[in-house]
Amino acid sequence: MLVQTDSRRRVTLPPSLGIKPGDALDLEVLEDGRIILIPVEPIPRHQLWAWTTETKEAITASLTDTRPSIVVKTAKETEAVAKRWAGED
Repeated sequence: MLVQTDSRRRVTLPPSLGIKPGDALDLEVLEDGRIILIPVEPIPRHQLWAWTTETKEAITASLTDTRPSIVVKTAKETEAVAKRWAGED
Protein backbone atom coordinates (compact mmCIF):
# COMPACT_ATOMS: atom_id res chain seq x y z
CA MET A 1 0.00 0.00 0.00
CA LEU A 2 1.47 3.31 -1.03
CA VAL A 3 0.78 6.39 1.10
CA GLN A 4 2.30 9.86 1.07
CA THR A 5 3.15 12.21 3.86
CA ASP A 6 1.57 15.64 4.01
CA SER A 7 3.39 18.91 4.68
CA ARG A 8 3.63 18.03 8.39
CA ARG A 9 5.03 14.51 7.68
CA ARG A 10 1.72 12.86 8.66
CA VAL A 11 0.39 9.72 7.00
CA THR A 12 -3.29 8.87 6.65
CA LEU A 13 -4.09 5.22 7.29
CA PRO A 14 -7.08 3.66 5.55
CA PRO A 15 -10.15 2.85 7.70
CA SER A 16 -9.89 -0.81 6.66
CA LEU A 17 -6.96 -1.21 9.08
CA GLY A 18 -9.30 -0.70 12.03
CA ILE A 19 -7.14 1.99 13.61
CA LYS A 20 -9.24 4.82 15.01
CA PRO A 21 -8.27 8.38 15.99
CA GLY A 22 -6.64 8.31 19.41
CA ASP A 23 -5.48 4.67 19.19
CA ALA A 24 -1.96 4.08 20.53
CA LEU A 25 0.67 2.78 18.11
CA ASP A 26 4.21 1.63 18.76
CA LEU A 27 6.48 2.94 16.00
CA GLU A 28 9.62 0.95 15.28
CA VAL A 29 12.26 2.03 12.77
CA LEU A 30 14.34 -0.91 11.53
CA GLU A 31 18.02 -0.64 10.64
CA ASP A 32 17.19 -0.75 6.94
CA GLY A 33 14.84 2.26 7.29
CA ARG A 34 11.55 0.37 7.24
CA ILE A 35 8.91 1.58 9.67
CA ILE A 36 6.61 -0.75 11.57
CA LEU A 37 3.45 0.46 13.33
CA ILE A 38 2.11 -1.88 16.02
CA PRO A 39 -1.28 -1.17 17.66
CA VAL A 40 -0.94 -1.35 21.47
CA GLU A 41 -3.18 -1.08 24.50
CA PRO A 42 -1.47 1.13 27.07
CA ILE A 43 -1.43 -0.30 30.59
CA PRO A 44 -1.67 2.08 33.55
CA ARG A 45 1.60 2.13 35.51
CA HIS A 46 -0.07 0.87 38.68
CA GLN A 47 -1.20 -2.28 36.83
CA LEU A 48 2.14 -3.17 35.23
CA TRP A 49 2.91 -5.70 37.99
CA ALA A 50 0.19 -7.97 36.56
CA TRP A 51 1.87 -8.12 33.15
CA THR A 52 5.27 -9.50 34.11
CA THR A 53 6.19 -12.95 32.81
CA GLU A 54 6.39 -14.33 36.34
CA THR A 55 2.94 -13.04 37.29
CA LYS A 56 1.32 -14.36 34.11
CA GLU A 57 2.90 -17.79 34.71
CA ALA A 58 1.70 -17.79 38.33
CA ILE A 59 -1.83 -16.89 37.28
CA THR A 60 -1.85 -19.61 34.62
CA ALA A 61 -0.57 -22.15 37.14
CA SER A 62 -3.19 -21.12 39.70
CA LEU A 63 -5.98 -21.65 37.17
CA THR A 64 -4.87 -25.25 36.63
CA ASP A 65 -4.39 -25.94 40.37
CA THR A 66 -6.70 -28.81 41.36
CA ARG A 67 -6.38 -28.26 45.11
CA PRO A 68 -9.67 -27.26 46.76
CA SER A 69 -10.13 -23.76 48.08
CA ILE A 70 -9.52 -23.34 51.80
CA VAL A 71 -11.03 -20.72 54.09
CA VAL A 72 -8.63 -19.49 56.77
CA LYS A 73 -9.67 -17.35 59.68
CA THR A 74 -6.48 -16.70 61.60
CA ALA A 75 -2.93 -15.70 60.82
CA LYS A 76 -1.73 -19.05 62.20
CA GLU A 77 -3.97 -20.95 59.74
CA THR A 78 -2.68 -18.74 56.93
CA GLU A 79 0.93 -19.58 57.74
CA ALA A 80 0.14 -23.30 57.90
CA VAL A 81 -1.57 -23.27 54.50
CA ALA A 82 1.25 -21.23 52.94
CA LYS A 83 3.86 -23.66 54.26
CA ARG A 84 1.89 -26.65 53.03
CA TRP A 85 1.48 -25.21 49.54
CA ALA A 86 5.14 -24.20 49.41
CA GLY A 87 6.07 -27.78 50.32
CA GLU A 88 7.63 -26.69 53.61
CA ASP A 89 5.44 -28.79 55.90
